[in-house]
Amino acid sequence: MNQASVIVPSSPLYPPTITPPEVPLPLYRFAWRFLGNPLLAIPQQVYQDRFVVLRNPGAPTIAWITAPDLTERVLQNKDNLFVKTPLEKRVFKRSIREGVLTSDGPEWRWQRRVMAPLFRHSELGGYVPAMAEAAAELTSRWRRDGARKRAIDQDMADVTFSVIARTMLAGGEPDESETIKQCGERYLSRIPWEMLWELLGLPEWLPHPAVLALNRASTQMRSAVRAIINRHRRSGVSDAQDLLGQLLNARDPETDRPMPDDLLIDNLLTLLMAGHETTAKALTWSLYLLARAPHWQNQIRDEVMQVVGNSSISYEQISQLPITERVLKEAMRLYPPAPVMARTPVREFDLEGYNIPAGSQVVIPLFCVHRHRKLWDDPDLFDPDRFLPERAADIPRAQYMPFGVGPRTCIGMSFAIMEAIVLLATFVRDAEFDWDRVHMPEPISRVTLRPKGGMPLQVLPL
Repeated sequence: MNQASVIVPSSPLYPPTITPPEVPLPLYRFAWRFLGNPLLAIPQQVYQDRFVVLRNPGAPTIAWITAPDLTERVLQNKDNLFVKTPLEKRVFKRSIREGVLTSDGPEWRWQRRVMAPLFRHSELGGYVPAMAEAAAELTSRWRRDGARKRAIDQDMADVTFSVIARTMLAGGEPDESETIKQCGERYLSRIPWEMLWELLGLPEWLPHPAVLALNRASTQMRSAVRAIINRHRRSGVSDAQDLLGQLLNARDPETDRPMPDDLLIDNLLTLLMAGHETTAKALTWSLYLLARAPHWQNQIRDEVMQVVGNSSISYEQISQLPITERVLKEAMRLYPPAPVMARTPVREFDLEGYNIPAGSQVVIPLFCVHRHRKLWDDPDLFDPDRFLPERAADIPRAQYMPFGVGPRTCIGMSFAIMEAIVLLATFVRDAEFDWDRVHMPEPISRVTLRPKGGMPLQVLPL
């Protein structure tokens, strides 16, 4: 590690993507593809046009929107036209229920007000040591195991959940944390059935093959979180510095209203499922891209050694790792952790001459926006230098948005970016990653963007 790295640019990297259908599919083919991988149901025009409208008899109208100006109109929602979709509410009705992710209107606003102070930079800096500690424990395990092929997607799920447990669930028992992690995985993997039932207009009382598994997973997750909350209260500690303790003590700044227990569970599960899962996937794809582009590994490793050396990364050093940040941003462009956002209009509206009825699905497919032929030069190319300051300044706000845009931008965005930079920088400094030249992971949407078949990478500890 003390030897200077030799930076040898490799040939241009065009990592795996999906092949979209050339034209919009009829309903039965759309449904079949959607169930296997929702991204495979999005037609090619969505990667080329400002928007595409699909009307299938017997199903809600779908409008895929990719133009930044139209996207901003939907996500900024200044005219109160768009709300969360019935599909999203149905998908999460068992687990996160009425939390900040799925609620609307005054209920959403007061939850956001209560939670926003917990995610200020001044608060988050105190969590960096826990992030660095979790990263160091994983790299120590890699050293003990020696050079070998690893399921990197599983390692990233473990380490990001370890961060969540240290920062959010202090006082949780290992069995409870494991229950939340495993049940969350099972829940997300079966969500496409619920999504398909909603898109086909099928009633909630009509069961699908995943109903029992979804019910069981959500019941176990919510029970585990409730047990952690109750134990936290019984401890009598009123000044806890973990996020759970702060949330228990939080009050609405306008009404001094605390958050009821059911909403506490809703929002803790939101943070656990969304925060842990999305960061894990961002890191999984980042390490895959670095395994395919070793010269970027060398650049990150040199940067971290110059700034940090062999010490743990501190809060102040995060801003001094621009190469690491650029690689992470480009990974989230090619493989956005949450590949699709959606809203529904509460009344009819005109979309550049198209009449979009109330109750339609207005979809912002981030995977397509981030690879749009009219918005990006060579969009399928892995090129972290897109995010050099002088080039990034020309990217419209709603052209690159892995955490969303507008008032509903992900509340944990700063936490997630900070965590991902600390973990990625530590991993690349402490190990080399190589690809087996065989596995070509298809990006598959399961609320988050996962590599089909997992992500096996060769890990050589340094």
